[in-house]
Amino acid sequence: MCFYCPSNGVQRISLTDPDSRGMKNNGRGEICYNVQTAVDSKNCLIVDCEVVNDINDLNQLSNMSANAKKALHKRKLTVVADTGYYNTQEIKKCIDGKIKVYIKKPKANNQTGDDAYRKDKFTYIPEDDKYICPEGMELPFAEYSTKNNIRYKRYKGIQCLTCSKKSLCTKAKEGRNIQRLVDEDIIEKVLVDTKNNTTIYKQRRCIVEHPYGTIKRNLNYTYFLRRGLASVNAEAASIFVAYNLKRVINILSVQDIIQKMQLQCC
Repeated sequence: MCFYCPSNGVQRISLTDPDSRGMKNNGRGEICYNVQTAVDSKNCLIVDCEVVNDINDLNQLSNMSANAKKALHKRKLTVVADTGYYNTQEIKKCIDGKIKVYIKKPKANNQTGDDAYRKDKFTYIPEDDKYICPEGMELPFAEYSTKNNIRYKRYKGIQCLTCSKKSLCTKAKEGRNIQRLVDEDIIEKVLVDTKNNTTIYKQRRCIVEHPYGTIKRNLNYTYFLRRGLASVNAEAASIFVAYNLKRVINILSVQDIIQKMQLQCC
């Protein structure tokens, strides 16, 4: 059971489990949790896991990547993530932490009109710090701006009022303007690297979805029995340990595992 509570900024509160949240699950709205995992590409073992109640994955990339890097004792790490994790701040944190990221940018709804005039159709000229629109007109740098504590550079069209395609490009009376992250060159490099490593990126589903398929189908574990974020995290950790143990037995053997454990204890 859940009820609407606008006074404290929370739209829905579950009376069964106040820590859970309303999320989309397989196309349906359900009261649930968001399970995060970092999976190694060689053996599909779960390196790290965490259950959160964020309704999406936008703020999880750097945290899970850093946890995996720490658990593996790696100076550098390569992470592959789907478009649900695309957050420029999170990507920048990963790059700063010596973590290479392969991720695709989600397709944005065009808010300016014709597809031919989306931002990605404009060409950025770094040496002149300006954009060139599809009609060949310039959008020079105009000012800095800040939104949600993120620094942007704004570029404004100076010839839009005389352009015959203005109505297809923008509804703004002053003409088209484009925002660019101060660190957007870093993000652009990530997108180019991802495009140049499509083979690696396509392996993502086979790697990260493998444990979930095994847990749901073979172990018949499809929902949490515990309540509260702390208890659910403990429950998730237990089931992932069970998965890892099952996976290791498939990779090695019980006898090999016993021998390795004995060597570790000596």
